[in-house]
Amino acid sequence: MSIQATFINLEDGTRRKKSGELVYEGQPLSLDVNGELKVAAATDKVYGLSKLDSNTYRDFAFGEYAAFGSGQLTVLVKGIALVSNSVYNQIEVTSETSPTSSPVTVKLFDDVQTYHVGDPLYINGAGQITNDGAAGKNSLFGKVLKTNLQTGGALEIQVDPGSTASKAEMAA
Repeated sequence: MSIQATFINLEDGTRRKKSGELVYEGQPLSLDVNGELKVAAATDKVYGLSKLDSNTYRDFAFGEYAAFGSGQLTVLVKGIALVSNSVYNQIEVTSETSPTSSPVTVKLFDDVQTYHVGDPLYINGAGQITNDGAAGKNSLFGKVLKTNLQTGGALEIQVDPGSTASKAEMAA
């Protein structure tokens, strides 16, 4: 599991995912001009964190094979969540007798950065959660409550994208 919501203040399960978007649970999302969910970029205002997958590995918006479903995703708009990088097992059949399996990791946060409690969080150019202040200031959406070193590889995040707080206020 890539996201575990530990406290939910506001959750939205009524918005459709933009056609063609690959969404991973725990990934920051924003709204397009039609009000549909899309993967957040550094220049976007973040709407919240996806609580469901809708990608080539698992699709809860339209079903495993896009044959059914509402197309809607559940989004943690405000609350506290534990976010870790997604790991999927991809099975490749190279011959009839020797299928191979290799894990695929989707990095939701920049694990090269050093995180500190209270760090404000943004979206970087790769679409990852980061504390790098050079990332788009528009994408400020929360702060670190527990670091990946304290939790064994996950970030505990206070999600509050609607906040108009400055970087100094979010760090408090």
